[in-house]
Amino acid sequence: QLRKPLVEKLRRERINSSIEQLKSLLGPGLQQQPDSKLEKADILEKTVWVLRRLQKQRW
Repeated sequence: QLRKPLVEKLRRERINSSIEQLKSLLGPGLQQQPDSKLEKADILEKTVWVLRRLQKQRW
């Protein structure tokens, strides 16, 4: 029973780490005002947009 919260915490940490990595890979185009925070959904949407654009360039 105590293990479930730990597993959930580790899962959230993995997700957050991956989202931060995506944010850094997307580069300076994501830099915003210091007091403005990019939401995780924004980072994921921008990642999908970039990947689709790259995919179109390959064709």
